[in-house]
Amino acid sequence: MIELTLIPLGFLIATVYSMVGLAGGTFMVPVLVLAFGLPMQKAVGVSLFAIMFMTISATTAYAIQKRINYKVGLLLDTLDVPGAVLGAYITTLIASRWLGGLFGGLLFVIAAYMIWKKNSQARAYPNHKLGLSTRVVSCCILGSLASGVVSGMLGIGGGVIDETVMILLLGMSIHMSAGTAMFGMAITTIAAVIPHWLLGNILPEYAIPLAIGCIFGAQLGSHLSKRARASTLRKILGAIFIIIGIRMLLMLYFAA
Repeated sequence: MIELTLIPLGFLIATVYSMVGLAGGTFMVPVLVLAFGLPMQKAVGVSLFAIMFMTISATTAYAIQKRINYKVGLLLDTLDVPGAVLGAYITTLIASRWLGGLFGGLLFVIAAYMIWKKNSQARAYPNHKLGLSTRVVSCCILGSLASGVVSGMLGIGGGVIDETVMILLLGMSIHMSAGTAMFGMAITTIAAVIPHWLLGNILPEYAIPLAIGCIFGAQLGSHLSKRARASTLRKILGAIFIIIGIRMLLMLYFAA
């Protein structure tokens, strides 16, 4: 069965993306649409189902490694839903293609910083006890709102914003931010899967093989992340940001 090819696909995506705290939906959905011919709604539902298992698997591994800041992870989820509603409203005022183009350009700037930033932290997992100062809480709440807005406007996961906030604004090590991001996404993805399940958008013959690959890929990804240098993980994250940025810029070009 052709659907069985989704097992290695899910394994590969989950391995790479879980290393840096992202879910991989920006890659899964286009593949499901273009390579497997699924309608967009079904592709999103199948992708979310697989990501749910991926994030739960990765969260379990990162928790064992003590690489999750639970307080920051929860704070980064506080305004996701209101932000998504606001983002959807903004699309009625400004064309999505222009918003996507601007966000794509911003991602290139962030990616450049991620790739060329020098690693000044010697410890592997700093900030695991990052205190909830006014600055930290403010950054997390604003980041959560921005994450929801971006999701509502452009249909991409909020992990991009969460990682940016933790690394650039909170000064968190990417080793710690990856686990924290996975924990936050595990919570929100479970909630997102429910309506898609009720609407019949989750096709078991596609979702289950993809989820199986994601479960094992997330375990390998979290293991590799633990062993990788921070500079290497930042370069991987920067490369993924560039890929997402190109996708956003192509949306501007093809919608013109």
